[in-house]
Amino acid sequence: MPFLAYVHANEPDPRDDRRAPWEPNWRVWRWVGAAAVAGYASGHSHGAASALLMLLVFLFVCQAAAEALPNGDGLREHRQ
Repeated sequence: MPFLAYVHANEPDPRDDRRAPWEPNWRVWRWVGAAAVAGYASGHSHGAASALLMLLVFLFVCQAAAEALPNGDGLREHRQ
């Protein structure tokens, strides 16, 4: 009988609002789209405007990576 008690021990919480595994993470894709638009504009411009747009591409890619990667606790877990 104890085995039957463990069968239902890990039922998912119905209040859990996580997205489905097949659903895209739109917070990441908005930054990727912005980077694509800025990269396209940078390729069709010259001089300082092109350099500024490439810096924006770098910024947008970094923002997308920050959204995609899990947020760790950093130094809060460090113990001496």
